[in-house]
Amino acid sequence: MQVPYLMADPTVAKPDHPEEDWKIWTVINPAVWMVPFFFILFIQMWIIHTYALSLPGYGFKDSAQAAVDARSAAVIEQVQGQQIAQVQ
Repeated sequence: MQVPYLMADPTVAKPDHPEEDWKIWTVINPAVWMVPFFFILFIQMWIIHTYALSLPGYGFKDSAQAAVDARSAAVIEQVQGQQIAQVQ
C-alpha cells in the first residue's frame, strides 16, 4: 500500500468535516503536547507584556512618577501661594 501524498491520491476518501474532526487527536496527543504548548504561550505572553510595559506612559514606573509629579505640583502651588500671602 502506498501512502497518499497530500491527499492527491483519488482513491483516498475525502474527510467529512466536522464529523471527523476528532481524528486530529490521533495525531496530536494532548497528554504529550499540552505542557509544551502552554509553556510557549507563557513565553509569548511574557515577551508581549514586557514590551508593552516598557513603552512610555504604560509602565508601572511611569504611573508612579505621574502621581509623584502631581503631588509635587500641588505642594509647589501651595508653597508659592503662601509666599505670595506673606509678601502682601
